[in-house]
Amino acid sequence: MGVSAVCAAALLSGCMSSPTYGTDKTAGQQLFEDVTGVVSTEGLTGRGRESEIAYKPRPELVRPASLEVLPEPQRDLVTADNSAWPESPEQRRARLRAEATANQDNPNYRSPIVMSGIVTSQTPEMTKEQRQEFLRRKREANQGSANERKYLSEPPVEYRVPNATAAADDLGEDEWKKQKRGQKAAGKSSWRDLLPW
Repeated sequence: MGVSAVCAAALLSGCMSSPTYGTDKTAGQQLFEDVTGVVSTEGLTGRGRESEIAYKPRPELVRPASLEVLPEPQRDLVTADNSAWPESPEQRRARLRAEATANQDNPNYRSPIVMSGIVTSQTPEMTKEQRQEFLRRKREANQGSANERKYLSEPPVEYRVPNATAAADDLGEDEWKKQKRGQKAAGKSSWRDLLPW
C-alpha cells in the first residue's frame, strides 16, 4: 500500500495546477488526500468520523390537549362521489348512452352529443350574414394563404411562389396506380386486375 501511495503521489505531482472546482483544493490534492485516507487506519476502521457526528434526540410528539373529542378524518378527495372530480371518458360515454336510451321516445330530447362537421336539423338555421361570417372565420382559420401573410409564424409571401420550372399543381401519380404497375412488373396479379374500373 505504501508503494502505491508513493506512486500515486509521484503521478499527481504533475496535476498540482489543476482547477479547484469552487473549493480551496485542487483536484490533484483532493485525489491525493482520498488515496492516503484509504491507506490510513482511520479510513479502514471508520472510527474517525464517529466523533464528528453529533446525534440529537428526537423531540416528543405533540399531543392534543384532550383525547375525548377528536376531529373527523378528512374525506378522501379521490372518490367517485366527489362532484369536483373529473369524469372519465368511459363514465361519460356510459352516462350519455343511458340518458339517450331513457329519452329515445321523447321527441323534445336534444342529445348533448354533436358530431363535428355534420349539420343536423337540431342546428338552428343561419342567416346569410351569419353564414358569410362563418365562412370568413373558417377561411381565416386556415393559415397559409398564398396571397397574404397574417401571422409572423407564416413564411413571407415571396417564399410561397413556386419556381418557374417547378410543376406546382402536379400532384403526381396515385399510389394505388404505382402499386398496381409494380405488381404487374413483378408478375403478380390479383382479383382486382379483373375488374374494369
